Amino acid sequence: MRTQRWILLLLLVGLLALPAGAELFTDIKGIPAQRSIERVGALGVIKGTPDGKFLPDAPVTRLDLVVILVRALGLSTESKEIPSYKDIQEIPQEARPYVAAILSVGIASPSKAEVRKGGIVYTLVADKTIYNAGEEVNLTFTITNTTSEIVKFEFANGQEYDFIIRQDGQEIARWSLGKAFTEVEKTLPLAPGKSFQYTTKWRQLDQNDRPVEPGRYEIIAVHTTKTNPTSVSLVFQKGLIAGYPDGTFRPRQEVTRAELAAVVLRALGLEGEALAKKDAALPFADGAAIQTWARGYVAVAVERKILLPFADQTIRAHAPATRADVAVAVDQLMERLSRYEYVRGTVEAVRVGRPSTITIKDPSGAVRTYRVATAVAIYRNGQPVELGALKPGDEVAMLLAARVAGDATYIEAKGP
Repeated sequence: MRTQRWILLLLLVGLLALPAGAELFTDIKGIPAQRSIERVGALGVIKGTPDGKFLPDAPVTRLDLVVILVRALGLSTESKEIPSYKDIQEIPQEARPYVAAILSVGIASPSKAEVRKGGIVYTLVADKTIYNAGEEVNLTFTITNTTSEIVKFEFANGQEYDFIIRQDGQEIARWSLGKAFTEVEKTLPLAPGKSFQYTTKWRQLDQNDRPVEPGRYEIIAVHTTKTNPTSVSLVFQKGLIAGYPDGTFRPRQEVTRAELAAVVLRALGLEGEALAKKDAALPFADGAAIQTWARGYVAVAVERKILLPFADQTIRAHAPATRADVAVAVDQLMERLSRYEYVRGTVEAVRVGRPSTITIKDPSGAVRTYRVATAVAIYRNGQPVELGALKPGDEVAMLLAARVAGDATYIEAKGP
């Protein structure tokens, strides 16, 4: 009996001596994509294997990327309707809602745009960034006088503003179409510090009430003054991954690094910037091998750290994208679209045990305690540490496994 007690005691001591958490993944230590992998992995956007591996070098198929993007963007998977692709049988039934979601998602990026003319500020705001199929896009157009004097605006008739949807320069819909306005000229004064505000809703339809097809759209607000009308615009991307002209979707086809860059830039509303840089010089050893269509996407993706060059100064644009490549790109996508819901505050206390916990004081002064997941990534001043290395007063930003009362799976701390 005494021997058994000693064994139990030794086991208990061993358990208490274990670090606060194991690594999120066991096969990513030290690789350039490690932090990105840990952030997206912490939220289950990209999942690992049952034995704790991430498989960073494994290639990614089109269907893999669809599922990852739907998770990253938090899209609804209620709809199961997808086009009758010739290879639809290659898309499993359980994956079809993900395909439907990625075909119909709408992304306003940026969700706020601003133009200044002297002391007059013109702002166009969409009520959010990500929209599901058919969801209304609520738009607010604000004109603010930041000067110390009254500014007067002259109009040729009763119309003061307009909202226009365009694709490739072609008008798709216009708010004012079919509306009647008085024919009398008028002048509107705007006092210092005051604003005009105009709102409308776009249901993602064209002028004939048909849902718009996947593509890049421009949402434009216009202050329709008699002379020198002022406009401000947002980019609205409908759909991110489409089928092919031959009627296939090719779910099993591997995604290239250039294709990955194009999809993520599209989601960020940066496709126009990429197209403008199609002739950009690319300082890579294999730059000449990059296909014409991909050059602008690669240039912008590298600038934005969506695509990382290799140590030998190649970019390998048309090589298969790996899970590590996708983690880097999706991490940037989520960061730029504010998809990470960090819990922020200062450390009050940490407890290493079963379970481990961290207590923080948030910016409002409220003190809360969170459990720390068994598998967790923890950094202090940019260096990987165990939970016990965090100190009272450290500033922390944490990601939780669930939005409400989930375990902390990723922790960044800063302290003296």
